[in-house]
Amino acid sequence: MTYSILIVDDEPLVRASLRRLLQHEEWSLTEAPNGGAARAAIERQTFDVAIIDYNLGDMTGMDVLEILRARSAATVPILLTAYGTVDLAVEALKKGAYDFLQKDGAPGLTRHVVEKAVEKARLRREIEALRQQRLAAANLPQIVYRSAAMRRAMAAVDEFARTDATVLLEGETGVGKSLVAEWIHYASTRCDGPFVTINCGAIPRELIESELFGYAEGAFTGARQRGKIGLVMRADGGTLFLDEIGDLAPETQSKLLHVLERREFLAVGAVEPSRVDVRFIAATNSDLSKRIVEGSFRRDLYYRLAVATVLIPPLRERPEDILPLVRHFLTRLNDRHDRCVAAVMPDAEQRLWRYPWPGNVRELHNLLERIVLRKHSDTIEASDLAELSGAGAPEGPGDAIRLQVALGSGQDVLHDLMREVILRAWERSGHNQSQAARLLGIPRTTFQTYMQRFALSS
Repeated sequence: MTYSILIVDDEPLVRASLRRLLQHEEWSLTEAPNGGAARAAIERQTFDVAIIDYNLGDMTGMDVLEILRARSAATVPILLTAYGTVDLAVEALKKGAYDFLQKDGAPGLTRHVVEKAVEKARLRREIEALRQQRLAAANLPQIVYRSAAMRRAMAAVDEFARTDATVLLEGETGVGKSLVAEWIHYASTRCDGPFVTINCGAIPRELIESELFGYAEGAFTGARQRGKIGLVMRADGGTLFLDEIGDLAPETQSKLLHVLERREFLAVGAVEPSRVDVRFIAATNSDLSKRIVEGSFRRDLYYRLAVATVLIPPLRERPEDILPLVRHFLTRLNDRHDRCVAAVMPDAEQRLWRYPWPGNVRELHNLLERIVLRKHSDTIEASDLAELSGAGAPEGPGDAIRLQVALGSGQDVLHDLMREVILRAWERSGHNQSQAARLLGIPRTTFQTYMQRFALSS
């Protein structure tokens, strides 16, 4: 097994010395003479260990460390400096460095620290391999994404899955919060325990408490003779997913808060409390801060739930994910319904890309399933997407704009026209860059470039 080590130092003699010191048949060494080269190397590949000089000229080792942590949390970083201080060492460790070495230190110590870092990387690899095996065994639907927004969200999800922290998933209906919650469970150390789900908005208020906490024998008229085990107890040793937590009745919120704080609960009609070992994941499509102001959601419960929060962005804000999702869903739907709808024509792709998807990923999946069920050819065309031209689609007469120009005025007419079009799209979208870009039929990054060129405030 080979381990890759990145050496970042602007002094050729130091790099050469480290290269000689770290000769090992299982170690692959890559050198970077400055911060820019280090960034490029980090973007090209993932390293097991990185040895980073503090003073690099174009940037500091701390800058490279932050780039590394954002790009590859699995890399074990070691900071190297010629002028070590306690404050610098503390800062480096706070930012995620595994260790802190001085250039004039004993070569044997440097070699020893690198060996320990490689051992740490080896253990991380083994843990990750086991985690991937558990995820594969769970046979979960794949979370498909390409956009930077979803990469950031899933990086946070991956980080939180490695802990036992309570997680709050925020996002609109249909973005895939329940799938993410399941992924967190099966990627965690609780994967062998139960994963229990309850939709807090789908159960009547008078039943939610007994569903969550169960009830004792004879707790009320009509109760089962031997009582009932609640979902909190059923999730003991595993994860309880509280979907649409914002709809939980206020009187039940206080009891849930007690469980989160004390890891114990009192079943309906019970005298003695029961203790549980449960991880909680909650999800909401509503603004809980507004619910708190309105008095319908407890502030202290919110703080207990929001230990680790992840915002799953709506599909309209990550159009780069639409076509990969389409290809993924078509593959699954063809297998399920014995169809062969595999191609999407360019005009159909444009319509899919431009539609705002108020129902998010769930709406996209359901649309494709309807199309696959009624198609007898292998191609999706724009005519198959006629329902997308209704309310909410960003095309049609309602989005027409009229512009007037004065030819021969001596002004740069094309510049003024372009600026006006960008401004109108910005206003029409409600100051939403992704929506404005879709109105214009251009990538979001291109729209941002125009915003900067014409000095329009974002």
